[in-house]
Order: sequence, then structure tokens, then C-alpha cells
Amino acid sequence: MRPSNISDALGALRLSNPHRVLVVGCAYGGISAVINLLEYAHGRARESVYPGPDFKGAKSNRGVEITVIDERDGYFHSVGAPLAHVTPKYTGHMWRRFSRLNELKHSHLHFKHGSVKKVDPEAKVAEWCDRNGKMQKQDYDYLVMATGLKRHWPAVPKSGSYVEYLQDGEAFIEKITGGDATKQEGRRVVVIGAGAVGVEFAAEIKNYYPKIGVTLVHSRSEVLSSEPLPSDVKDRARILLEEEGVDLVLGSRATIDEQPNGQYKVILANGGNITADFVIDSTKKGTPTTDVLPESCLNDDKEIMVHQSLMFKDTIPNAASHYGVGDVIAWSGIKRAGSATVMGQAAAQNIYASILNSELSTSEEKHTLTELPAWAAVIGLAVGKQCLTYDPTNGMKYGVEIMQGYFGDDLGWAANLKYLGLTDVVEKEQDESHAEMAEMVEVGIKPVKASV
Repeated sequence: MRPSNISDALGALRLSNPHRVLVVGCAYGGISAVINLLEYAHGRARESVYPGPDFKGAKSNRGVEITVIDERDGYFHSVGAPLAHVTPKYTGHMWRRFSRLNELKHSHLHFKHGSVKKVDPEAKVAEWCDRNGKMQKQDYDYLVMATGLKRHWPAVPKSGSYVEYLQDGEAFIEKITGGDATKQEGRRVVVIGAGAVGVEFAAEIKNYYPKIGVTLVHSRSEVLSSEPLPSDVKDRARILLEEEGVDLVLGSRATIDEQPNGQYKVILANGGNITADFVIDSTKKGTPTTDVLPESCLNDDKEIMVHQSLMFKDTIPNAASHYGVGDVIAWSGIKRAGSATVMGQAAAQNIYASILNSELSTSEEKHTLTELPAWAAVIGLAVGKQCLTYDPTNGMKYGVEIMQGYFGDDLGWAANLKYLGLTDVVEKEQDESHAEMAEMVEVGIKPVKASV
């Protein structure tokens, strides 16, 4: 074959290769981007939260290849962490392994368990380390950074595998309860830091273990002090905590001194102290996991600077091929799971629009990109049996009924999975079993209950 023919053949091969999308991090924003990209690639599309391009079922000529690199082997519901890490019933429930989710079984979707160490936007290459410590490289055409914040246990899991996580959760709950349900009377747990995580952990412990005394210590005079919320919202959160039976110590910093007998002495700046059987420190703030990116695309807070399309700003090479979603980007409002999920959809829309546009001739009309508006500060806070919600349009709402409507019984996990359309292998088998049982009943065969 002559050189020109070789060149032509290589060019044709490149054109036939699928568009490669790399998603780094697969929590709310990442998994939303993956699911929506899969649907677009198959000529389907769910209803858009914000107005976006109408692809009319158009499929890419080259197809789409999606690779996910995540430090965990599953999708964890971090909103449900206060429940998962307080109650054994929910520990494993809040972690769904990618390999067991029916809707993620696609030949053009690949999950890699490891940690990205460097992103080179000019070369479009990500260097990552697998669970065995081996460094590898992943080429891409489009990148979605969805790594979120680096947060600390127990706000998020500290282990990357489901099996290790279950062990961590069991050990943590045993520290809360003492491992003996008959000896919870007189036991005390102190939670330090009354941000959203501290408030929810304190309330969940008191709700599920009413015999255990729970004290929430905060250095400021009001709970949720760092959140951009009206004072009456913060004050109502305090009242709900008191109604749930949590003791509050506000306006006093605390230091923790572990005692030889395994207990803790919490020394308060106002001169008092509390003896505790276990202490949970929820004062550590999350930091953006962006050290793998060039500093030129970050602001002073190490957040990714993006346009309203979620595309990186033009401070790096190939900025138009890079998108950021969720907690890792500079955006208005309070960082929330719902916001990240919406961003994942918008990023998927814009990447797919770019993919289709790249295959159109210069004379054909190009797809426009979705742009998201600035968001106001809103919050949904679980406080034991009650829930507090706030947004500027509807104002503040709270109570037991609000809890059921907003979070349900599992801090919104079932609703999240339903919205994304995700089902676990075991759940699907159970559903099919129930369907078969229903058919048997309809034709007159009544199931016999097993004796208890």
C-alpha cells in the first residue's frame, strides 16, 4: 500500500472510532451525565429540566464510548449518610455497586476503579492509579469532572469498596451504641459542629436511639451559621433539634481529650466540659478535589471556573471539550445533590450536541448548548422525624409531614434511584418474583406464607 493510501486508511479509521467521553467521579452529577449520555446515544431522551437542544432521536455516526473512573465501586447516597452510618438497616442499602445496576450494563460503558492523578487538557489524557497501585492512562475526547468535594468520614465513606465500607459502617455504629442495646441508658454521644451534617447526625442518633443522650456543640450562636440562609430558618432548625431531644451548646468552641478508659472529655471554651462515650467531629469542611487539573482553570477557592453551559472557561487548551458538574465547580447557591443531578443532565446535553455538531457539514444548522441560570440558596434538612425546607419562592416549611413528602423513609434514596431509573440486580429479581406471584394469584393459585 502506498503512503497516501495508508494515510487515507488511518484517517478513515479515526473517523470510525467512537467519541470517547471520560467521566471522573460518579456520584450525583457524574451518574446523571452517564445515564443521560447513554439515552442520547441510543436515540432517546428524558425530559429536560432546563430548556435544551432537541436532538429528535439523532444518533452519532461514530457512536459514543463512555469511561468512568471512580474511587468507589458503587453509587453512594451521601445525602443518606446520617441514616446509613447510624442505623445498620440502611448501611448497605445506601451503596449500589455499579456492576449490579441493570441500567449500567452496556458494551460502550466501562467502569474503572481507581483515582485520577493528573489531567492534561492539551493532550486530552488522564493519568490514573488503579486499586493495585498501577499507574495507567486514559485518552478522551470529552471530559466531565464530577469529583465533588473531599469530605471526611462519617459524612462520606472512607473506603472505596462496598465490602470495606460495610465493615466501617458496622464499627462506627457500634461506637455510637456501645454494641449493647441493654446498656444505652446513660450513654452520651457528642457531635461537634452544627452545620447540616452535624445537625442531621445528632438528630438521627437521638431519633433511633432515644435512650442515648446526644449533645450538639457549635462555636457560633446559631446552627447552620455558615449557610446563606435567613435567621428564622436557622432558628427553626435549632427548635426542631430541641424538639427531637438533642441538647445544644452554642457559642462555645470545643476540644476533645480522649481518656484512658476509652471515654472522651469535651472541653468547652466557656469553661464547662462534657464526658462522652463517643465524639463525632463534623467541623471539617469539604475541599474541591481539583488538584489534578491545571491551576489556570481554578479560582482562589480551587473550584473549576465554568460558563453557564458548564464548559470550562477559556483558560486551558481545548476548554470546549471539558465540563464540570456538581460541588467541584464555582456556582451560586448551596451545594446540593439535586443541583449536581441537573448539571449532569445539562453537561450530557452539551457534550452530545457537540458530538452531533462535529459530524454535521458546515452548511447544516448546529445544535445550541444548554445554559443554566444562577440558583438561589435552598435547603432540605432532615432533623430526626422532621424536615425543614426553604427556598425564596415558597419560604420555610417544616414538620413530620414535610419529612415524608420531601425525603420519605430513606432520606430521598428511593426517589433518587427512581428519577435516574436505576434498579439493582437483586431488586429486579424480586420485582419479577412478585410479578409472577401476582399472576399466580390472578389465576386462583394462592401463595402459602411460610411459618414464622
